[in-house]
Amino acid sequence: MAMTASSMFGTRLVVAPAVSARTSTGPKEVTTCMAKKKGIRVIITIECQEARKEGGTPSRYTTEKNRKNTPDKLEMMKYNKFLRRRTLHKEIK
Repeated sequence: MAMTASSMFGTRLVVAPAVSARTSTGPKEVTTCMAKKKGIRVIITIECQEARKEGGTPSRYTTEKNRKNTPDKLEMMKYNKFLRRRTLHKEIK
């Protein structure tokens, strides 16, 4: 007897063939997670701090960081196209 699976919204019912009467526990439910990363990398947004202090338009960048290597807030020198120079960008959230 082959294993049968029916999937509905990420959950499928698997019926295994019974080897003997005492080992048969019935159908098992297996849940699958779709589109879920289990890594330590996280997507962050960094924003210009100088433009925010001046009341101008802050530039924003999206990047990834490794939570294990960089547990604190990320700070980078990036280009602000509104101020037309390199400025300090800090992680927001």
